[in-house]
Amino acid sequence: MTRRNGTMLARFGPAVKAAAICLVTCGLGLGYVWQKQQIAQLGKEIKGLETRLGDLNKENKELGDTLAQLKSPQVLDQLVKQWRLELEMPRPSQVVVLEEKSPTRANHDSSRPTRTASR
Repeated sequence: MTRRNGTMLARFGPAVKAAAICLVTCGLGLGYVWQKQQIAQLGKEIKGLETRLGDLNKENKELGDTLAQLKSPQVLDQLVKQWRLELEMPRPSQVVVLEEKSPTRANHDSSRPTRTASR
């Protein structure tokens, strides 16, 4: 009986090895194809996100330019006249000069700019 089992193993052994090698090869091939598909999908996603980032950067620059233009004194004067706000420059008596002292330095540093505010 052991002799018979030995001959069965000798007969089907190479077929089992070949089947195992085929299964491993197919598994590796499927893994390779799946990985390539994932790389392609992520590449498309990255390209879309880079396009969106470029659009957002362009929009941010345009909005920054618009803000800078709206902050310009000429535009502000024009808007004051357009809306009839009747604003005027403060008199010198209305201007208060605030000096900011650093907590680490008790002495006033004359090289630092002073801040002004009006009432």
